[in-house]
Amino acid sequence: MRFNISDSFAQAVEESIQTNISLASYNTFRFAYCAEYFAIANTLESLKALLQWANHFDLPVTMIGGGSNLLITADIPGLVIINRLLGMHAKDRGGNVVTLTVAAGENWHHVVDYAVNKGWFGIENLALIPGTVGAAPVQNIGAYGVEIKDVLARVQVINTASGDVHWINALDCGFAYRDSHFKHQWKDTRLITAVELSLKKKGSLTLSYGGLSNILKPEPTLKEVFELVCRVRDEKLPDPKKLANAGSFFKNPIVSEAQHVDLKKRFPTMVSFPFEGNFKLAAGWLIDQAGWKGKQYQGVGVYDKQALVLVNYSDDTAQSLLALETQIQASVFDLYGVLLEREPVRLPSEAVVEDVLI
Repeated sequence: MRFNISDSFAQAVEESIQTNISLASYNTFRFAYCAEYFAIANTLESLKALLQWANHFDLPVTMIGGGSNLLITADIPGLVIINRLLGMHAKDRGGNVVTLTVAAGENWHHVVDYAVNKGWFGIENLALIPGTVGAAPVQNIGAYGVEIKDVLARVQVINTASGDVHWINALDCGFAYRDSHFKHQWKDTRLITAVELSLKKKGSLTLSYGGLSNILKPEPTLKEVFELVCRVRDEKLPDPKKLANAGSFFKNPIVSEAQHVDLKKRFPTMVSFPFEGNFKLAAGWLIDQAGWKGKQYQGVGVYDKQALVLVNYSDDTAQSLLALETQIQASVFDLYGVLLEREPVRLPSEAVVEDVLI
C-alpha cells in the first residue's frame, strides 16, 4: 500500500461516504438503482483516500463520470465514486502542435468547444458527445470519421490497489472501434484521472462521413464544421436532459467483404462504409429497416428520429429496455444475419448480475 494520506484527511473523506444512494441522477437513462456506498471525488487526494477506504474493507470500486454511456441494470455493490476532477492546461509544443491536458471530470463537449474557439484542430467532429473526459478513452468515442485515439497522446491513471498515479502512452491502451483496455482487462485496476490531447494549430478537416461535405460550403472553417456537427446532432439525437437515453445504443457491426457483397445484393440501399479491410454497416439503418424506429415497448422505446438510440420514457428499472434490446437483436439477425452489440457499458457487469440473480 502506497497511498500516503494523512489520517485526518482520510477520516474526513470517510465521513463523506453515503450509503444506499439512488443513482437515477447519475446515469442518463435515469434508472433508479442504488449504490451500496457512494462518494464524490473532487481531487486526486480525495480519490486516493476513497480507494484506500474501499481497499481496507475489500470493496469493489466503480467510477462514474457523466453516466451518459452506461446501462445500469441492478444495484451496484461496493463503492461508487462520481468523478468530479476538474482542470485544463494547454502547452505549445512548438511547430504545429499544442497539447491540452484535461482532468477526467471535465465535460467533454466543453473541451471541444474550448479547443475550437482557440483555433485548434482535431476534435471538432466530436462535438456534443455527452459525458466526461475520463469516459472518452474507455469507449474510444468517435463520430464523423474521427475517434479520440486519433488525437490522444497519453492517459493518466490511478492504480486502484496502490494509489499510484502515472501516465500510459495512448498506443499502449488497446484502442479499437468503441473499445480499449479500460473496458476490459484494466477496468478494475486503473481509473482514468486525466488525458493529454495532441491538437494542431493548422490542420485538415475530416468531412467524408455523415454527408458533412454535402451540407457545408466549399473550404469550410473549423468553427463551421463544429457548428454543423452540433446542429446535426441536435436534430437527430435526443437531449438526455429532456428524454432519458445513453446515445447510440448499438455499435455499427463490422462484416467481411464477402458478407458485405452478399448483403448488398439482397439489400442494394444498405448503408455501409469500408473499414480496415472489412465493411462497417450502419446499425441505425438496419434497425430502421427492420421496422423498429419509433416503436415503444412498455416504458421504453426506439427514438423516432434515430433508430440507433433507445430511450426511457418512464421506467425506473432496466428490465423493459433489456427485453427491447433482445428483441431488436433477434429481429436484425433474422433479417440480415448480423448480430448487433451493445455500446453502453453495463453496470454491474453481466457476470455480477448473473451471480446476484442466481
